[in-house]
Amino acid sequence: MKQNQIEISGSRLTISAKKAPLFIRIVLILILSILILIPITVTFFVLTFGDGPHIGIAISYLICWGLGFYLLRVILWNSVGREILTLDPEKISYIADFKLFQDGRQEITTEELETEIIYEGEQNQPFGRLRLKSKLDSIETVLQTAIAELEELNNEIKTRYNRVDGR
Repeated sequence: MKQNQIEISGSRLTISAKKAPLFIRIVLILILSILILIPITVTFFVLTFGDGPHIGIAISYLICWGLGFYLLRVILWNSVGREILTLDPEKISYIADFKLFQDGRQEITTEELETEIIYEGEQNQPFGRLRLKSKLDSIETVLQTAIAELEELNNEIKTRYNRVDGR
């Protein structure tokens, strides 16, 4: 089983998602194509053979393209999705990157920063996620990653924010 990968470069930590199987991605792309074409086809037939434009056409675009946008996000996340943690001296930023757009932007201060590994998965395949907590806010990663890599990431964050003044 291919795992998510963690890459550390400078102040940027990237957790890349494993790709979904090709068959599943192809099926999702076909469904997305159908959702895009349904309102266009309905518009053509209603304007050609029907009574002219009406509110149903707009509703079909809204519903089909709304579902299509959500499905596009799912396809991108399962193909090229990654989480980016930027470790600045005074704050940590989190972004879910879908290549075409970014979402889930969060920031926390590094004051009284605590890190925690959330254990998930089965006994023979231990996976987990990372939780960063400050005074008021917290950030949780979404992608499950091997515990060994999360411990390495956890140690990197603790080392980086181990303050000389005792905090």
